[in-house]
Amino acid sequence: MMSRRMSRRDFLKLGSSALAASVVPSWKALTLPDAYLPQLSTEPLGRMGRALGGGVAFYDKPERGATRLAYRGRDDSFDIIGEVRSPGLNAHNDLWYETPEGYAFSAWVQPMLKYAPQPTFFDLGEWGLWGEVCQPYTSAKIAPHITAAEKYRYYYGTTYHILGVQRDDQGNDWYQAFDELPPTTSYWLPAQDVRIFPRSELAPISPFVGDKRVEVDLTEQLVTCFENGQVVYSCGCASGAAFTMEDGSIANFGTPRGDHTVLLKQASRHMVGEDENSPDYFDLPGVPWDTFFDLEGRAIHGTYWHNDYGVPRSHGCVNVSIDSARWIYRWTHPIGGYEDDYIQSNWRVGTPIIIF
Repeated sequence: MMSRRMSRRDFLKLGSSALAASVVPSWKALTLPDAYLPQLSTEPLGRMGRALGGGVAFYDKPERGATRLAYRGRDDSFDIIGEVRSPGLNAHNDLWYETPEGYAFSAWVQPMLKYAPQPTFFDLGEWGLWGEVCQPYTSAKIAPHITAAEKYRYYYGTTYHILGVQRDDQGNDWYQAFDELPPTTSYWLPAQDVRIFPRSELAPISPFVGDKRVEVDLTEQLVTCFENGQVVYSCGCASGAAFTMEDGSIANFGTPRGDHTVLLKQASRHMVGEDENSPDYFDLPGVPWDTFFDLEGRAIHGTYWHNDYGVPRSHGCVNVSIDSARWIYRWTHPIGGYEDDYIQSNWRVGTPIIIF
């Protein structure tokens, strides 16, 4: 996706402000099914999927024309027990997920690691911590209380700067998550639904290698990273596409070809469309691991609203999986520290990104 347009100065001077929150000394989970209560572990317990778009059908075989067994609506979750490569329901994607309910085509399934409710971190330090939603979704509320109004539904893999922590009068813990979309604000998330990143998971990758470049092949829909001319990482992508509007006109959001460079990196970005009344308007909080390469706000970034790489489908950005986006964010220059809401760059120091 492409973020709201802004001036060059605004784009290159993004900042944040932290709001204070009271700190409390211990942890108590929200009410949960008994099966989860003994497992207060930060390690994943298996794999699961979340139904995207209009929902997901399950079939007796991983192939077109198979018998439909079941259906799950949007945001329903289910276990994933395996993967199968077989001709898919479109020409560019052959990945199916095996589940207890049958085979689900991967394009409209968000794959996830399964986590138990997380312990609360109370020592946030002066700056705070980075965290990601580790459940299929959670409520982003306007105040730290179970009865407060929900502003957004935050999805698995979305990333946030955690500013504070507070306990409500019912003993539930809440993290205060910064939202940089002007006017900047913050929302409150159940702490048990947020996995805090250790510093090791955000450490730069190959920081002292100077000869790096990223190539984005729009024909193959492939992102490839090179060190000293050798491939070190590659992944499928979904680049910018053309969309048919309600009046029949074509809006071209193609990813611009040419030689670019990393201009800005953000671990979290709230991306919105330009016209709230447009049928293709989007409002996507917490887009993770953003590596921006032009002044229009286009980036390589993680994607939680589809899982269908290999065909153009974005508003100009280069969509990749969340894991791939985090790897690229950590690997590209300039490098930054844990306590960085944004890492500013220019053509002299940013890793080249060649789009063709």
